[in-house]
Amino acid sequence: TVPPDLLPEVKSKYKDRYEEHTVSSTYYFFMDHKSEPFNDERVRQAANYALDSSAAIRIYGGLFTPGCNFLPDGLVGYEKIDPCPWGDPNEPPDLERARQLVQESGKAGMEFTVYGNDEEPSRRLTEYWSDTLNKIGFRTRPEIVEASVYFDTIGNAKTGAKTGFANWFPDFPHPYTYLFLAEGKTIQPVRNQNYSRLEDPEIDRLIQEALREPDVEAAADQWAEADRRIVEGAHEAPYGQRKLSTFVSERIDFENCTLYHPLYYDDYSSFCLK
Repeated sequence: TVPPDLLPEVKSKYKDRYEEHTVSSTYYFFMDHKSEPFNDERVRQAANYALDSSAAIRIYGGLFTPGCNFLPDGLVGYEKIDPCPWGDPNEPPDLERARQLVQESGKAGMEFTVYGNDEEPSRRLTEYWSDTLNKIGFRTRPEIVEASVYFDTIGNAKTGAKTGFANWFPDFPHPYTYLFLAEGKTIQPVRNQNYSRLEDPEIDRLIQEALREPDVEAAADQWAEADRRIVEGAHEAPYGQRKLSTFVSERIDFENCTLYHPLYYDDYSSFCLK
């Protein structure tokens, strides 16, 4: 994708061969339900009130679509949660409400680590999240882990990761490829991908009920309700979807020969010269 510092020039000079796509993806901060402070629902609510989706837009140079859902747009079961219970993702966060909830929880002043990896801009998102949590009453510091071992690190129970950067892109075009991340039975001591260690019987019931239906469209209501419960329960802190761009040489027939696939992105085999 085009580097953020080149985007203004590309958009102004080469818009006839440049295009942006909001891709099926979920960007969120996980919060460990089984340890302090995020075992308290008020703290998870505070984190969501404090979350500023516009920070991701700035960090990604505009290549980001803010949102409130955990299940991304474009998949069966997606129903935009509007209004978002934690405030409009396109508006400034409610830091005052967040601070109040932290104080009510009795967890103010707690010290802990915020995890992220060393790829850009993931590092900057992690630093932003650590700074935000400090603003609402905690004492945190970012722990930046080498990208190739990052997800194994936070997925190891011995690490004790309380919160940090997480994202997901689909393995296949089905809502379960996202919602298994919030299913209680997927928790394991190593290589865990339910980073929040979320166990909610009603969410689990909805997922299993939807999986028993062979027609994914027929189970759309169950997938949507599971997504809503994740968001309204402040179980995760989602903030939007990534945008990727297609930018080709002037020698390429942009109008007829740049096929974009929602799961596989640019189809290079479709590219052709004028």
